[in-house]
Amino acid sequence: MNKKTMLIFSLTVLAILMSGCVDDSTDTPDATSGNEVLTAANLIVVQNIPSGLEYLGAPPRSIDDIKREYVDVAGIVAAAEGIYQDAYSDEMHITAVEFDDSDAAENFVNQYKLSIPPLAKGERFVEESFNGHFATRIVDYSTYGGEQVARYSYLWSNDKFVFIVDGNTEDFTQTRALAEATGQ
Repeated sequence: MNKKTMLIFSLTVLAILMSGCVDDSTDTPDATSGNEVLTAANLIVVQNIPSGLEYLGAPPRSIDDIKREYVDVAGIVAAAEGIYQDAYSDEMHITAVEFDDSDAAENFVNQYKLSIPPLAKGERFVEESFNGHFATRIVDYSTYGGEQVARYSYLWSNDKFVFIVDGNTEDFTQTRALAEATGQ
């Protein structure tokens, strides 16, 4: 190569490196795409949403938000939330929390479950299987129109991520369909 070609090549490589187009990270690639690095933010479902739900957005979620709302444990790296709504204005959420490692994620799940008091009658936790793993369906009750109505959430860990899918719907199948839509 002549000096002019070498200079142009060097400047091009330098421009690419400075623009951030080359990713030298060592994060684990997404198993589904082979290219995308898994983060809490890109685990929020924005496509292939279950029928009848509309994606409303993803407000910022901080580590402190997660510790305050769920349980304060070590190892939280990042968090993200997606908000969805059905035709009846029932709101649902996917919260994805990234941890340092799978042990920290499993610890979060265990500590969160321990923080929830048992029901006076019936089972609060039911183990279910979908997407090739087990998840815990959690039932809670709230007062709506003067009556106690069930509300459901799903909780599970997958490697170094924890997922919490919940909503203000009485229909646990809607909550489960959104949980399944994560593919995780």
